[in-house]
Amino acid sequence: MKVRKKGKEIIRPKGIEIREYLNDGWGICNNCGALMDEEIRNRIGVFTCPACGWECDVMDYEYEEEDTMELVQDERGDEYLIPRDDMPPAGCRACGGPYPHCKTSCKMYDD
Repeated sequence: MKVRKKGKEIIRPKGIEIREYLNDGWGICNNCGALMDEEIRNRIGVFTCPACGWECDVMDYEYEEEDTMELVQDERGDEYLIPRDDMPPAGCRACGGPYPHCKTSCKMYDD
């Protein structure tokens, strides 16, 4: 059960932090984006937002991500953000070039 201590600052993760918190099992409020507390009520897990009071059953929880960017790695392992609607094709991911910045010099995109 994940619960914040009283008086603790309300956390609203951004960017890659969102995935890190979700991977650690935290709920993120669909209304205001704050980390939610988890408690058990009548043997049912409930997420409650400490900022706006929004509640949902843990089993019904689904985070609606508004982040339009995707974190990708190039061949050197450097991370950078690209728009989700411009995800590299499989061949580009295998190449590892700095997609989409490599399109102008890549033979694959020559017309």
